[in-house]
Amino acid sequence: MKARWEDLATRARGLATHLLGRAELDALAHAPGLDALGDALRARGFLPGEGPGTPEALELAVRRTAGARLQILAGWARSRNVLLAVVFEDEDRRSLRALLRGAVRGAAPEERLAGLIPTPGLPERALAELAGQPTPGAIAALLTAWGSAYGSALLPDAAAARPDLLTLEYRLNSLFASRALRGARAARSRGLVEFVRETIDLENACSALVLAGVEPDAPPQRAFVDGGRRLSLAAFHNAVAAPDAGAAARRLSETFGSDPLAAVFTQAARDPAAIEEALLRRRIAAQGAAARRDPAGPASVLSYVLRLRAEVLDLRRVIWGVMLGAPRGEMAGALVSA
Repeated sequence: MKARWEDLATRARGLATHLLGRAELDALAHAPGLDALGDALRARGFLPGEGPGTPEALELAVRRTAGARLQILAGWARSRNVLLAVVFEDEDRRSLRALLRGAVRGAAPEERLAGLIPTPGLPERALAELAGQPTPGAIAALLTAWGSAYGSALLPDAAAARPDLLTLEYRLNSLFASRALRGARAARSRGLVEFVRETIDLENACSALVLAGVEPDAPPQRAFVDGGRRLSLAAFHNAVAAPDAGAAARRLSETFGSDPLAAVFTQAARDPAAIEEALLRRRIAAQGAAARRDPAGPASVLSYVLRLRAEVLDLRRVIWGVMLGAPRGEMAGALVSA
């Protein structure tokens, strides 16, 4: 039976009215200091009451607000949560990737948590407990004890004396891709399936940019995840074989051809570091257009979640930019939210 989205789409559009607009974000970016920024965030509902105006406290408040909004969305979705693995498990995958990288580097727990959004599957307390684990093996073991499929997928490789980060990220991405595709296909939604396949393509493309011009410890194909639509394994190898990330981005732009995402890779050839935010901007625009064409479909939900992710990124940039005295105009110009 084909899933219906009318109620959830309507509620997602309602939640979207609580996201900060570009003008509000621009005003926050021009706050004269952290105290003024904290007052402005408090007035917009991000802070429950009086408290320290440290950047860490402000960022935690932003992450908690985003997590609460995802929790509301999940409560409304009910049985459709499994169909929306591309929404909730994508955030979990991003969080686990950051936590694994932090464990490999020996980063402090608070550094590992930076920018992570709590979800129904990995709430704030779980993220904090995972961030305190000393090794990737300990992270995988704890996830396994909690009954997480990601824990059992990671554990054999994470338990090695010197776990290979590329292999661990492949395990994460591969399991996420299979679960997200399964859920989207069960929903019998072409738009949802295409969104998942595009997500896989873009993850593979970003992996290619990272691997280009370097000698990895493992064969590059171990970073490639099946299930995408435009980026084949051959095209992935072609990008990885480029001498640097800029050249790889040009090859990826050719691969995406007439797809609007190709322009993002053309831009990335000049500034590869900005690729993820540029892709997010483009995907927000695409899902917003899809939601206008089909307001009763899942695009309204996807658009909201992408915009929520952009808001967290923007507010984190604003908080630390104000803290460090970054040029306000440049900071405002770099915002991801439309």
